[in-house]
Amino acid sequence: MASNSTIIQEPAFGEYSDWVELYNAGPAAVNLKGYYLTDNISIPSKWQITGDLTIESKGFVLIWADGLNTTTHPIYKLSAEGEEVGLFSPSLVLIDSITFPVQKTDISAGRNRDGSGVWGFFLQPTPGASNASSEFFSDFTKNSPEFSLRGGIYNSPQALELSSPLGGIIRFSLDGAEPNDLSPEYISPIPISGNSIVRARIFSEGAIPGPVITHSYFLEGDLKSRNLPVVSISSNPDNFWDAERGIYVQNFKPLWEIPANIELFENNGSDRAAFNEPVGIKINGLYSWQLPQKMLGIYFRGQYGSSNLDYPLLFHKGRSSYKNFALRASGSDWSYTLFRDVLGQDASRLNTELDFMDFRPSIVFFNGQYMGIHNIREKVDADYIEKNHNIDPGTFDLVENENYPEAGDLANYTVLEGLLSKDLSDDSNFATVSELIDIENLTDLVIVEMATGNTSIDHNVMAWKPKESGKWKWVIMDLDRGFFNPSNNLIGFYVGQNSLPFKRLMNNEAYKAYFAKRLSDQLYTSFHPQRMKTLINAHASEIESEIPFHVNRWLGATSSYGNAIPSDIYWNSKVCDVRAYVEERPMALLTDLSRYG
Repeated sequence: MASNSTIIQEPAFGEYSDWVELYNAGPAAVNLKGYYLTDNISIPSKWQITGDLTIESKGFVLIWADGLNTTTHPIYKLSAEGEEVGLFSPSLVLIDSITFPVQKTDISAGRNRDGSGVWGFFLQPTPGASNASSEFFSDFTKNSPEFSLRGGIYNSPQALELSSPLGGIIRFSLDGAEPNDLSPEYISPIPISGNSIVRARIFSEGAIPGPVITHSYFLEGDLKSRNLPVVSISSNPDNFWDAERGIYVQNFKPLWEIPANIELFENNGSDRAAFNEPVGIKINGLYSWQLPQKMLGIYFRGQYGSSNLDYPLLFHKGRSSYKNFALRASGSDWSYTLFRDVLGQDASRLNTELDFMDFRPSIVFFNGQYMGIHNIREKVDADYIEKNHNIDPGTFDLVENENYPEAGDLANYTVLEGLLSKDLSDDSNFATVSELIDIENLTDLVIVEMATGNTSIDHNVMAWKPKESGKWKWVIMDLDRGFFNPSNNLIGFYVGQNSLPFKRLMNNEAYKAYFAKRLSDQLYTSFHPQRMKTLINAHASEIESEIPFHVNRWLGATSSYGNAIPSDIYWNSKVCDVRAYVEERPMALLTDLSRYG
C-alpha cells in the first residue's frame, strides 16, 4: 500500500506510512537479516535488512516504507503513482517482485490467496493477516455516473437524476462519505432542498467500485449576494470529526492526510464549478493549528486524481498551475481583522520585486457545513519557485530558516554563511557577499517586515537561488503578527534578528546609508499612510458583508492561540486599529533612523 491514509498506523511513530507485507510460504521460519528490499529492481541493494527479523512459517511481517532506514523501515518511501518492489536474498538473487500501477488511497494491491500468483485489489486490506479474510477484486470499475445537474449555487429546490449508460449499480451518499456497498442504490431523482453534497459511484460485480463523482449544491444563505468565492470540501465525516482520526478535533497537530474532494465556485454567475477535484488535506501551521478554525493544506496527488491543479486560482500573477495551496485562517490575526497578512503582502507589490504569497478571500464549507472565511494562499515550496520563475525542478536551492533544504541542498547557503561571518565593515568583504545576495531584495524584505511591525520572523524565512548562477533572494512569509503597536519593534529589533543576514550587512557604513535611503523611499511610497489606508479599505470591504456570518459560526470559540471575533462591531474597531497603525508607523521608523545617524 503506497497510499495509506486511514488503514493502519505504524506502531512506533503512529503515522500512516506506506507498507509492504511479506509472507513466508515455506515450512520453516526464516531470518530476513541480510535480505534486500528495493523500490528499484535495477538497484537490488538499495536497502538491506541489517537486524534480526524472523518471519515464521505461514507468517507475515510488515515493512514500513517511510524513509527512516531502520530494521523494518527502508530508506525510501513508495510512490502512489506506481513503481516496483523487489525482494532479494543476501546474495542478491531475486526472490519475488511486483510492478504496481497507480494506487488509490486505502486500497491495497495483493494476491488473491497467500502466496499465489494472482494479483488484484482489496477494499479492506489485511496487513499482518491472511488475504483470505478479505474480499478480493480482480479489477477496477472504470465508468462513472452521470449527473443531470452540475454542482453550484441555486435559488430554488432541484431534483437530481443519476444515470449509468454503461451499466452497473449506482450507489450514493449525502453525508460526504464515499459511497460503499451499504450506501443506498439510486432508484429515483434525489430532491435537493438545502445545502447538499451528493457523491456517487458505479458498482460492478467482481470489481472495485468506480471513481467517486461529487457535486455540491448550495441553496441556503443567499450565497450569490455574498460576493466571495465558495470552496466546498467533501470527505467522510469521521475524517473531520472522529475523536481518534478526525483532523479537526485533536489537541495536537495531526500529521496524517485525509482523502477528500474540493470544488471552487467563483460565485460570478457561472453555472459550474471552476474545478472539482479529488485531493488530500492536512492541517497546516507551526502554531496556528491550535486555533479552533484550522489552516488547511490542499494537495493534488496522483493517488487521488490529478497531480496538478491547472487553473488560475490567484490573480496577481500569471501562475496557472498548482500542486498545492493553503486555506489560511489568518493565524495570529484570527482574533482581529482576518486580513493583516494579506495586507502586508499586498503592500509589498509596489516598488519591489519581492516574491510574495498570492492571496484572495473565500468562504469554506465542509460537507455543506459553513466553516467561515479562509484566505486562499500560495504555499512556498519547490512548486512555488518552479511555477513563479519558470525554472526546472532540481536546478535551485530553497532554504528554510537558514538550515533546512526545502528543495536542493545547503551547500551553496553554507558558502554564503562563511562569507557572512567575515568582517563586513571591510568593503571588499561586503562586495564579495553582494555577489551572492540580491541586496535590494533582502533590504526590501526587511523593510516590509519593519513597516508592518511583524514579529514572526524567527521561523518564517525562505531564501532561494539557482544552483549554478544568480543571487540569493528571499520570499515574504507570514505577516499576521504585524500592524499592532506602531511604536514597538523599531529598527533595532530587526537588526537584532539572527534569522536574516541583515544584521551582518548593517556593519557596513555604505550599506547603512543605502538602507536608510531605501527605507525612507518605501515609507513615502509603498507604505505611505494614504496608500495603506486605501489598501485597508479594499481588503476590509471584500469581507465586510461576510463578517456577521463568520462571527456567528465561531462565536465563543477559544484557544491558547486566540479567541474568536466576538462581534462585527469589534471587528470594525480592529480594522480602525490597523488604520491608526499605518498612519503612525512611518514617522516612528523615520524618527528612529536618527539613532543610526
